[in-house]
This record gives sequence, structure tokens and C-alpha cells, in this order.
Amino acid sequence: MRAVRERKRRMVSGWNDVYLGNYKKSGAELILGSGQFIGPKTLEVTLPDGTRRQLRGTNVIVNTGTHASSEPIPGLVEVQPLTHIEALELDEVPTHLIVLGNGYVGLELAQAMRRFGSKVTLIGRRSRLLPNEDEDVSEALQLLFHDEGIDLILSAKTKRVLGKSGDCVRVLLEKNSNGAQKAVDGSHLLLATGRAPNTHGIGLELAGVELTDGGCIKVNEHLETTAPGVWAIGEVAGSPQFTHVSVDDFRVVHASIMGGNRVTAGRQIPFCLFTDPELARFGLNEKETKAQGILPPVQDPDVSGDAR
Repeated sequence: MRAVRERKRRMVSGWNDVYLGNYKKSGAELILGSGQFIGPKTLEVTLPDGTRRQLRGTNVIVNTGTHASSEPIPGLVEVQPLTHIEALELDEVPTHLIVLGNGYVGLELAQAMRRFGSKVTLIGRRSRLLPNEDEDVSEALQLLFHDEGIDLILSAKTKRVLGKSGDCVRVLLEKNSNGAQKAVDGSHLLLATGRAPNTHGIGLELAGVELTDGGCIKVNEHLETTAPGVWAIGEVAGSPQFTHVSVDDFRVVHASIMGGNRVTAGRQIPFCLFTDPELARFGLNEKETKAQGILPPVQDPDVSGDAR
């Protein structure tokens, strides 16, 4: 795990060097600090040495991302669970990793840790993995995890968590189907139940920026917020949580500021789950086409007997 961690750190450091190099070449000013709005299109930045600067721009772009979200499960905070950040900073393979959540992060790290040698138990509230995908896709992924020795506990509600991650953890469960109680013991707990936007404490209300019911920054198809001249891109704007989508968000905002007309409406998003093998999809799946009443074309044989 030390080798894995060091490789990850080298990758992050390498990309940071690339980004910093691009800033220097562009002539843009990069200010490292903690910023918040103090008025319309006006920011105050606290620098590492404690001094403060005020900045005002014709346009302001918010790209603060998201963080791992928690759930109101008794004992969860006290257990100090891992998120994906801490999981990639471990210097030893967990003896038994318990994963709460069967979304993208939970599935990717569950398989990775299992291949590193950890015993892995994955707990999900839904009846199958990736419930938004077609049933045969979910079934194939579940068979893959089963073959790799990952213990899946689905249709389960976590009632309480005890212990401390990194030492000894106990998760008390209730099966949704019959109400049966179950306890799972492990050495580490990974929280992968979703992500929440980083909007708290940055003064959005002082800038006239409104949020959606889900807590993301409210934007239109040009990614402009409810405050003129203030834009939001990436996950904090509710965009799908992929790097390539954030890059395209930049293209949309850049075009809008420069007088173009790129929009987010109607764009096709490639999805990818980085398990091994990877699961990728583009456009509608079968489940979505049925929900929208879209039927596949009729395959009439031509004169040679071959299907068109």
C-alpha cells in the first residue's frame, strides 16, 4: 500500500505541476487561499500567512467541487470512517474493509482493495448494484464481484456503527426485505454513500447566488447563476461527476462570456465506471428507452434474407 500511495502522490504532484505551468504560461495570477463572497462579484481571500485580499471581477466562476457526504447513522461520526481521500492515503492493506454505499466510488475501491489482498464487504441499500443501469449489466457486475470474493449485502439499512475505523468496526444492519438483523465486523470502514456540493461558508447569499433543492448552485443552460456575471461549473453546479464534463462546462462558460452560444442542454455524456473490466456507456440504455417509450426499429429481412 505504501507503493500504491506513493504512485498516487506522484501522479497528483505531476498533474499539479502541469496545471501550475499552464497558469504561468497564460500570464494569469494564481492566488492560493481560502475565498468567500462579501458582495456581488466581490471576494475576500485569506492567504496562508493570515493576510487578506479583496478581489472584484467582471465575471466570477465558482468551481468548488464536492465532498464525500455523510448520513445520520448513529455512531458514524465517532467511528471516523475513511472517505476516498483517506483510503488512498493508507500505508497498509485493510484486514477487512467494510464499504458503505454501492455507487461508483464504493465499487471501484471495493474491487481495488480486494485485489490488494483485503477482505471486502460491500453494503448497499438498493437491491442491486448500479440500479440505474440495465438489469443484465448489474447482474454481470455482481457476478464479477462474487467471483473475486467480495461479499455483497444488498437491500440493507445500516442501523448503527460501533468502534473506530483502522482498529475494529462493527456495522449493525437490517435487511429491507424481512427486517432480519445482522452484524458485520471489520477493521476499516469506507463511507461511499454519495457526494455533497461545497457551497457552505463561501458567502453565496451575499452574491445573490441561489441553490437548488439538492444544494447545488442553480444555473441555466449557459451555466450562469442567478447572479449576473457569476458562473458555476463542475460538480458544484450539479453537472455529472466526471472530469470530462467539467472540461466541457468550461467550454460552455468560455463561449458564453465571449459571445458564443454553447449550452449544456441536449449534450451527450459518456459514463464510465473504473472497475476492471471497465463499464462504459454513451447515450440512453435499454431501461431509459423503455421509460421514454422509444422502441427499437423493426428488423425486416431484405430479399437476400439478411437483416437490415
